[in-house]
Amino acid sequence: MAETVGFIGLGNIGNPMSRRVLGAGYALVAYDVNPEALERLVQAGARAADSPKAVAVQARKICLSLPISPIVEDVCLGPDGIIEGAAPGTIVIDLTSGNPPHTARIHDHLAERGIHLIDAGVSGGLPGAEAGTLGIMAGGDEAKYQEALPVLQAIGKNIYHMGPSGAGHMTKALNNFCAATNYLAACEAVTVATKAGLDPTKVVDAINASSGQSFATTHRFPRFVLQGDFTHAGGMAMELMTKDVSTALGVGKEVGVPMPIAGLVQQMYHLAESMLSSTAANQSAVKLYEQWGGVENRAK
Repeated sequence: MAETVGFIGLGNIGNPMSRRVLGAGYALVAYDVNPEALERLVQAGARAADSPKAVAVQARKICLSLPISPIVEDVCLGPDGIIEGAAPGTIVIDLTSGNPPHTARIHDHLAERGIHLIDAGVSGGLPGAEAGTLGIMAGGDEAKYQEALPVLQAIGKNIYHMGPSGAGHMTKALNNFCAATNYLAACEAVTVATKAGLDPTKVVDAINASSGQSFATTHRFPRFVLQGDFTHAGGMAMELMTKDVSTALGVGKEVGVPMPIAGLVQQMYHLAESMLSSTAANQSAVKLYEQWGGVENRAK
């Protein structure tokens, strides 16, 4: 009989991740505040639950894919939360881009009931979630991480145990700071080139054959920016990228390392939220530079 896994949060990236778990042969019980998202997964073969508590009653491993740590706390510890239905020994796998100190507090509260939390930040966006090739950075007890690993392997390819509770979310925030920085740098460079009359596609190709390449130039520009695709297929909402960069800044402050570049990147994303939209896909930040330059970086 197939092991039952729970999945809570069936949004932009949670939906394809949950389908990867289902496709790996697990029986899936799921919950989402959006009944339409839940029904789509039921049509794919999952069972529906009416609360996080109901998921926890049925599953001993539960994945969470939620926007922010306060929602994770409510799902885990609030009324009708996981803590009310989970048996001792249950493992909660938090795939959210969480705040490390908040994650550690949730971990400690769950541990009082014998429930284990593994924080597992994921990277690779919607394409990686759909293909099951996400990078995963996990924190928590190593023995419990090993127990959770088969479920993680259903959604990711490169999986790393980073250390104690919060270490996975810390690494994810630092990764996203690097990704955000690389993306803004690419936006600046390509917009300057386009304004100067160069073909942005050729510029991106040249960068990708040179030392300036990054995920921004190998993936985000060719697949989304140059094609004029600013849907959420290309990335999380602007406000969530701002949150992750802010989390990285918090880590730097906590350990006493100044992060001046992160501070600038944070302000740039705040500006993008203000001038564009906090809910716009974060690759839309290039539009700031396009407005300033009076050009569009599109394939010809």
